[in-house]
Amino acid sequence: MHKLKRFKGLLFVLPSLVGVMIFYMIPFLQSFMYCFTEGVIDRRFVGLSNFKALFANDAYKLAVHNTSFIVGIALPVLCSLSLVVALFLERYLEKYKGIQGILLIPMVVPTASLMLLWQDLLARDGLVNAILHTSQDWLVSDYAPWIVILLIIWKNMGYNVILILSSLLSMPREFEEAARVDGAGFWRVALWIKIPYLVPMLFFSIIISLLNCFKIFREVYLLQGDYPVHNLYLLQHFMNNHFINLNYEILTAASFLLYMVLFAIIYGMAYWQQSYMKQNR
Repeated sequence: MHKLKRFKGLLFVLPSLVGVMIFYMIPFLQSFMYCFTEGVIDRRFVGLSNFKALFANDAYKLAVHNTSFIVGIALPVLCSLSLVVALFLERYLEKYKGIQGILLIPMVVPTASLMLLWQDLLARDGLVNAILHTSQDWLVSDYAPWIVILLIIWKNMGYNVILILSSLLSMPREFEEAARVDGAGFWRVALWIKIPYLVPMLFFSIIISLLNCFKIFREVYLLQGDYPVHNLYLLQHFMNNHFINLNYEILTAASFLLYMVLFAIIYGMAYWQQSYMKQNR
């Protein structure tokens, strides 16, 4: 009987498994093979030559530097701000009931419309220059990476706040009330009671934020196209341009390296979370 139930369960998930195998696993394995071949047509084994060519490519080095800079700043700022805003909103939720809907506006508005708005704001004759009494094209200046960082935070913070806030609202109140009776203030309660409780949700929101930071290519592409200014040339630009030029061996090598880096980060965070949860049971 137990085996029959397992078989029925497998039948339910089989269509999804087949889809994942056809559209994800098989293309992934095939792409992995391209990393070590001369090309898609000429499939001679070349060892690590594609990776050596990749590391010697100045465009790749620039893309790695720019992407690391933007993600390295945007991710911790985004996650920290989301946590602080969620903690304050949980305290004053009764006064600001409509704020949850407002926070999600950047995610539901079409991206193309948002980018047109940002172009109008930051253009040489835009609103920002009118306020600051300057005449600078901000999207091609040295401030362009900081504008993208601000865009990442502005677009994704609302979703993170909703996630963290939902976990906060489901937290049992006994420990918080006991701490307040003992004289603990807002920040002490947040640090020693709420944040430890939020560790699983914080882990999830950090992973989602990390992936969303890499998805910013769409917005940058709409703002500046295939070849943006040098300080906005991202890994996705590098991969997209090599895809258009049919350089699949370089593209797949760069994609595999990015996959390995993301896998290592996520695995390391998952291992830390499991260790933390075991120590604090």
